[in-house]
Amino acid sequence: MRSWIPALRVARREARRAKGRSALVVAMIGLPVLLLSFAAATYDMHDLRPGEQLDRTMGQADARLSKYFDGPLEQNPTDEAYSAKESVPLKAPVTAESLLAVLPPGSRLTRVADAPVDLRTPSGIGTIDGHAVDLAEPMLRGLVNLVSGTVPQHDDEVAIDAAASDRLGVGIGGTVRTVSPDRTFKVTALVEFPDSLSGNIAFRPGQVVSGGAWLVDTPSPLTWPDVQKLNQQGIVALSRAVVLDPPATPPLFQVEQSSQGDQITFSVIVFGLVVLEVVLLAGPAFAVGARRRRRDLALVAAAGGTPGHLRRIVLADGVVLGALAAVGGVLGGMLLAVLLRPLVEQYLVNARAGAVRLFLPAQAALIVLSVGTGLLAAMVPAFTAARQDVVTVLAGRRGVTRSRKRWIALGLVMAAAGAVIAIAGAASSMGTTTILTGVIVGELGLVLLTPALVGLISRLGRWLPLAPRIALRDTARNRGSAAPAISAVMAAVAGAVAIGAFVGSERQHSIDVYDPVLPVGNFGVRYAGGDADKHTDWARLRSAVQRIVPQARLHPYQGVTCAWQTLPDPAASPAPSGTPQPAPSGTPAPTPTPTTQPDTSASTRQCGIEMFLPVANRCPFQQYQTDDGRDWDAMAADPRCGDQGYNEFTFMAVDDGDALAALSGASADDIAAARRVLAAGGVVVTNPLYLVDGKVALSPINGEFSGDPDTLQTTSVPGMVIGGTGGFTVMVPPALAQRLGFGLRPDGFVADGQTPDGAQVEAIGSALHELAERDTVGLIVENGPSYREEPIIWILGLIAAMVALGAAGVATGLAAADSRADLVTLAAVGASPRVRRTLSLSQSGVISGLGALLGVLAGLGTAYALILALNSTNGFTVSGRPLHLVMPWSSLAIVMAVPLIAMAGAGLLTRSRLPSERRL
Repeated sequence: MRSWIPALRVARREARRAKGRSALVVAMIGLPVLLLSFAAATYDMHDLRPGEQLDRTMGQADARLSKYFDGPLEQNPTDEAYSAKESVPLKAPVTAESLLAVLPPGSRLTRVADAPVDLRTPSGIGTIDGHAVDLAEPMLRGLVNLVSGTVPQHDDEVAIDAAASDRLGVGIGGTVRTVSPDRTFKVTALVEFPDSLSGNIAFRPGQVVSGGAWLVDTPSPLTWPDVQKLNQQGIVALSRAVVLDPPATPPLFQVEQSSQGDQITFSVIVFGLVVLEVVLLAGPAFAVGARRRRRDLALVAAAGGTPGHLRRIVLADGVVLGALAAVGGVLGGMLLAVLLRPLVEQYLVNARAGAVRLFLPAQAALIVLSVGTGLLAAMVPAFTAARQDVVTVLAGRRGVTRSRKRWIALGLVMAAAGAVIAIAGAASSMGTTTILTGVIVGELGLVLLTPALVGLISRLGRWLPLAPRIALRDTARNRGSAAPAISAVMAAVAGAVAIGAFVGSERQHSIDVYDPVLPVGNFGVRYAGGDADKHTDWARLRSAVQRIVPQARLHPYQGVTCAWQTLPDPAASPAPSGTPQPAPSGTPAPTPTPTTQPDTSASTRQCGIEMFLPVANRCPFQQYQTDDGRDWDAMAADPRCGDQGYNEFTFMAVDDGDALAALSGASADDIAAARRVLAAGGVVVTNPLYLVDGKVALSPINGEFSGDPDTLQTTSVPGMVIGGTGGFTVMVPPALAQRLGFGLRPDGFVADGQTPDGAQVEAIGSALHELAERDTVGLIVENGPSYREEPIIWILGLIAAMVALGAAGVATGLAAADSRADLVTLAAVGASPRVRRTLSLSQSGVISGLGALLGVLAGLGTAYALILALNSTNGFTVSGRPLHLVMPWSSLAIVMAVPLIAMAGAGLLTRSRLPSERRL
């Protein structure tokens, strides 16, 4: 250890002398440490301890009680999971008196209930979380906290939180109006529910929100035997004392916890790649220091210093700068976590954090990580410095470096082996360590190959002009300093490309598996079911929607009714109900196919026209993957096993084709052809599996139906498959529906031309409440896949570009320092400033260009390994659709611009004139 003390003193002195380089290394190592420190402290503060979680669940109460039926049960001590051999219905409603009768004397109860509540908003109708609580009860502190105002004292008073106040546009003294029941309440207080900051309203107990659980304050804590006694009365009791000091979990509830392997896997992989990237990024800066101090190191060697002494001097730089980065990064991350805590609570977690905690074990690990990263980054420059030729350095000459064949062979083997290990580990789910090992081995193989690639590219100099030829020669001669710089650019680019490729692949997968109800941008109001819809005024509803969304074009369509149903007012229907109409002239009459009469012993009454897949067109595999996963490849290759490859009930629209374009989004030619088929008495379907020999088999259901499609009569009619999104399964012309014995009624309308925004959606909701039958008519807005273009791709790309530019700048500065004598010689023999600028530009281009190229290859390989890992766990597989690698063109465009920008910067920042120097 004593031999390290002089080395550390030298490193401290050098850090003070080279402040710019030291700051660069500290920033490169400290920035990831700061981010990880911030994440660790933030996670620890939001990882609620049992006592904090109990405060969110039951406030200051001793227990939370729920009773669903009479009879004994068994429950888990630490949550409200329970099991009962027999569910005995409640003989009487659960009241406070009945609960107090089985609780210790002196207990107090209060009831809490939660449910979504529809409220009138400035734009229409919106839904927020509703609560029925007694805010004057002290035991609720922690579950809900009073911010300002006075607690509601009367049944027509409420309290809201800040998010609800902003959404409803009211404050203390204002009024809010519920939809069902239609009542007006006065706001008397602002409150906060720490477990949810997204919008809440608190009513008095028994108002609007019903049901719920009971909170109890007992004279002494409820022990586990007390809880078991309550279980015998059919009461589930979550006791604070039991949760904080739980007994052994009963065997019934000793279930294996769900594995978080996927999240841990990718977290460890990303963490390992971050460490590798930091090492590669900081390497050039240490190489700069070692190159600038090579004469000092040579003097140490000439004075009797051993290679071990030289290595320790350079490694001490890593220890000192890593320690500085650790202190700055950890302290900065913890301070940032505390300062940004309110913003994280409000905009990211949507809940209040627990106590201020900094996750000190993780912070200590980050300090070790930072120092270790500094050591690793200084490792290669240290061994290079220890091997330098003392006489050559003291004479001011530079030796010619050649890539040893064994290093080239080792680099090739490591690159290939890394790819094989990562792909094999991902494909066979061999674990995190295997995938991470493969990725790191592959990238290190590329690092080892970098000097050889530099030497190979330098051979192109014979065909280049003077300045690029000199740049390639110097880069090849100084491979020890150029290789770390190229590796740094590679690491930065690889990270951006890998994340861009993975995020882009995930986005494309979400688009591929998304099953739209309507063409994206269209919306519709649809009848949702029920035996009668007499109260929906469709004409006024369409007029209201047209006023709310004035640019939209509305296309109504119809549904069918049966004679046994309670029919709507005939005046509101376009055609008489229940009366079959004659077929239009020239329309072939459908031919019923007799089948076995349905068994109505366990049947239900239904009304509609269904289609069932022919047996030959049904998916022969299970709808969901088997445990061993052997069916997935076969399912993916079988066209019958797509999204509609199973026997599901259909959504039918009765229309002559006017709503066809808005429902399907098909091309104009397909719409015209489909309208001709409808006019001829045929049907239009969106799934080709229903079409056999140009015919579609329809199954009219008008009464009792056992649920077995093979017991129904079928009617074969001409059919056509239409493309588009499939806002319906089958479209039937009105004449055909009537000929099959059905009446017609309005079923809804679809709109195109304008997509309603949030305020318009709330306004349409208000119109539905006023003009439509409650719970039978709903609004559908098709916004497409929920996956949105993440700005993180551009942010990471820009960060990678900046880091790569920084690494290229460091490397260019080192190359300029090494070639200063050559620049002086060029000036002495009459070279123009333009030649000197071109030389610097070419040096920067070689380093940044080769680094970017290797980074793209490494990034795509990493992304491919991650995708294979996800596919192997079937985490993203839907209907046999695994993730596929998608080229991240946005990220590639950003990172491939790095060489051009680096070259331009080098050319602009290179000094035109240099002072004359003496050459040995």
